[in-house]
Amino acid sequence: MTLPREPLVSIVTPSFNQGGFIAETIASVLGQDYPHVEYLVVDGGSTDGTLDILRRFGHRLSWSSEPDRGQSDAINKGWRGTHGEIIAWLNADDLYRPSAITKVVAFFQQHPDIDLVYGDCDFINEGGDVLGRHHKGQASAADLVRSPVSLILQPAAFLRRRVLESVGYLDETLQFIMDMEYWLRVASRHNISHLPECLAAFRVHGGSKSGRQSQRFEDERLRVYEQFFKSPTVPDHLKRLEREAMRNVYSRAANDHFLAGDMKQAQHFAAVSWRYLPLRPQRIQLKVLVLGLAGSRGVRLAAWLRNFAGAAGGL
Repeated sequence: MTLPREPLVSIVTPSFNQGGFIAETIASVLGQDYPHVEYLVVDGGSTDGTLDILRRFGHRLSWSSEPDRGQSDAINKGWRGTHGEIIAWLNADDLYRPSAITKVVAFFQQHPDIDLVYGDCDFINEGGDVLGRHHKGQASAADLVRSPVSLILQPAAFLRRRVLESVGYLDETLQFIMDMEYWLRVASRHNISHLPECLAAFRVHGGSKSGRQSQRFEDERLRVYEQFFKSPTVPDHLKRLEREAMRNVYSRAANDHFLAGDMKQAQHFAAVSWRYLPLRPQRIQLKVLVLGLAGSRGVRLAAWLRNFAGAAGGL
C-alpha cells in the first residue's frame, strides 16, 4: 500500500502528573519539520500543573483530561481519536529528535511492505543530558521472541494504522511491558525494520522501582510470554522457539532478582530456566545456583558482585 505524498502522522502522549517534563515533550513534537502532524495529549486527571501547561499551547495540539485506567487505556483512547495513516505514542517525559517524523515518513514511503519501523534512541537524564544510546540494529520476529528485554525502544517506534486492524490495540491489563507485548504481536504478523537514525530520547529518572513493582514486572513478562505461545495466530516458526524463549525469560528473572538481592527467588528462576534447555546452561544459571549452594559465603559474594556490576545493568 502506497502512502499519500504527505500522509497525516498521529502522535498520542499519555500523561499523568508529568508537569516537570511535558512542556519539553510537547515542544519536541510541535517543533518537527514535517507539516502534517496530528497531536493529541490524553491526560489522566493531573493535579500538578500539567493542565496549565497544556492550555499554554492553545490550538497547536488537542488534549483531554479525565481519569483513565492507566497508560495503555490512555494510548488506546488517543489512537481511536486520531486519523493518521502513521501512528505512534510518546510518553510525557520523552522526546523526539529533530526531523524524526520526516525521516520516518520517507522510510515508509520507500518501503511499502514495512508496517513497523523503529530507530535508535538516546537515554537522557532529568536535565536532558545524554547518558548513552540504544542501538540494536535490525531485528527479526524471531529475535524479538528470543529476547527477554525489548529490542525496540518505544519512543523510537512508528506504525502504519493498518496494524491496528490486524492485531488490535495495546493490552490494557499490562502496566509495565505493554510495548514489548505489542511488538511481539505486530512482528508475528507484519514486517518490521530498523531505521539507522536516532529518532527519540528516553528519559531515565525517578530512581529504581520498588521490590513490589519489580515483582509485578516479572509477573507481567512471564504472563506475556505464556499467553503469546498459546495464541493460535502465532506462526509455527515462532512457536518452535518457545523453549529457548522461556529459558531466556526465566534466566532474566533470575538475574533481576539476583541484582535486587533476593537470592531465594533468583535460585528459583535459575532452576526453572534450566529445565527448558538443561544441556545448554547459561552463565546466570550457573552463577546463581553455585552462589546459592555456597550458603552465607555465597550470599556475601553475591552482594559484592551486585555492587561491582549493578551499575552496568547485570552480569
